[in-house]
Amino acid sequence: MYTYFFTYQDALPADSGFPLFGRIHLLWLTGIALGIFLLCKVSLRLAETKRLQMLSATVLLALCCTFTQDTILSITGHMNARMLPFHLCDLAAFFYLFLQMRALRTGKWTSLAEITLCLFMPGAVFGILFPVWSIYPAFHYMTIHGFVYHALIMLYPWLLFVQKKIQPKPRHIWQPVLLLCCIVPPVYAFNLKFDSNYMFIHEPPANTPLELLAWYMGNPGYLIGYAIFIFLMMLALYFLFAVLFRIFLSK
Repeated sequence: MYTYFFTYQDALPADSGFPLFGRIHLLWLTGIALGIFLLCKVSLRLAETKRLQMLSATVLLALCCTFTQDTILSITGHMNARMLPFHLCDLAAFFYLFLQMRALRTGKWTSLAEITLCLFMPGAVFGILFPVWSIYPAFHYMTIHGFVYHALIMLYPWLLFVQKKIQPKPRHIWQPVLLLCCIVPPVYAFNLKFDSNYMFIHEPPANTPLELLAWYMGNPGYLIGYAIFIFLMMLALYFLFAVLFRIFLSK
């Protein structure tokens, strides 16, 4: 059971990963969904100071996951240019830290916090639905880290939303678009230089919808479909959460 717990992917036996939407994967998905639901319910019963502490703890735990993974990779000699925290979900924890520190300092939540719900949260959902770490065994630190970290990235925006700290407005969609326009070009250039695949803009990961998109549109042609999909997804989520806020949280 513990034989391959710290084994890097290139030293694992063939077919040692867990299957997508198999029993282990579905257990993780179910546990994450139930955990987020219950923690959101619990947060609504807390005083405001406790809610802020819960939000801060979520951010700190996400950052601890990132630093723990990097420490393990460094100790085992596998830290390299392809393992840096440059994926969108990796950057989410640092963006959350900025929002949390600003809110603790000013007592107010900027509309930038809507990005957590309409960009980072759905990104994390796709991350756990089509985990690139499925090449690892079910009981492996990368598997545990992947699911736990993405669960925290999903939890934070849901806590903000149910606690009425953010109210997504479709007119604010320019904010995540601008953020992506600032992030994607340097990440793309980094990918070309170091043959990495951050944000999956160098090549589509296997067993994901992006792979199917590349089959139809080619590479780098799939990036056009990728960009259109992200924009439409964000737009739909802005409208969806705006409606949900008016129906359930506006009272």
